[in-house]
Amino acid sequence: MENSPVDTNRGLFQAIDSFAIRRRNEFYIIGQLIEGEVQEQWYVQIPFNRSTSLSLRVTQLETIDITGSAESYQLLIVAADAEAMDLLLALRVGSERIVISSAGPE
Repeated sequence: MENSPVDTNRGLFQAIDSFAIRRRNEFYIIGQLIEGEVQEQWYVQIPFNRSTSLSLRVTQLETIDITGSAESYQLLIVAADAEAMDLLLALRVGSERIVISSAGPE
């Protein structure tokens, strides 16, 4: 009997923008879940390119409303140290699809 790898991909999130609050060591991704689901303690896979991504744990989920928009959005909050924060801000996360997975680096 063959063992198949466990599929840990649980969702797809369309990011529209992101920002950081350095004092809190938190990075925020605004967008909408377009497929599957997302839960606290799961992971976002922030892509660098087609084959490499940064995996970060979702510490909190919030529903937000934006002035002038009839739609509600989700806010994914991830903890990030200073180095990860610099990298995430340099990547300018937004207008991209992000894979949500139930497993990440341990």
